[in-house]
Amino acid sequence: MSPDDTELIRAVQGGEREPFQTLVHRHAAPLWSTIRRNVRDPEDARDVLQETWARALERIGDLREPGRLRSWLLSIALNLVRERGRRAPLEVLSDDLADPGDVAGGASPAGVRAVELHDGARAVRAEIDRLPPRQREVFDLRMNHELSHAEIARVLGIAEDASRANYYQAVRRLRAAFPEEPA
Repeated sequence: MSPDDTELIRAVQGGEREPFQTLVHRHAAPLWSTIRRNVRDPEDARDVLQETWARALERIGDLREPGRLRSWLLSIALNLVRERGRRAPLEVLSDDLADPGDVAGGASPAGVRAVELHDGARAVRAEIDRLPPRQREVFDLRMNHELSHAEIARVLGIAEDASRANYYQAVRRLRAAFPEEPA
């Protein structure tokens, strides 16, 4: 049975370095996801991720509530993104997906459906990218990291009501952009 984050953090705070690598492996993917949504260039995103881990190691002694490690790490990463001024939206889907027609069999009904899904996902991603930065951050933290509004408020340094309001506005904009089709 592997140790939980709290045990690993306490070990690192006690001077051990090896448990930090376990924390890195556990939390790198969600951090990368958030950074990549906010930093266009992959090399710049890697730099932000590296700097996030460097600052986390440097400041882990300041972490008083190990149960909030995830939100603490996200806070560090988003602060670094802001510091670097890399707020340009991404078009990750267009770079990361193969041609859906090739994958799903060309013009077959399944291929047509795959193209529709691909185009729909691209349209949603583009609309999310058009959200104002704060709404985009709140939406990402709520939807992709399943943080509560209280956690989002701590990560972003805003009031909990501001988190709720930004999330509400983001969802409202997205719903307006994609009205439900009649059944």
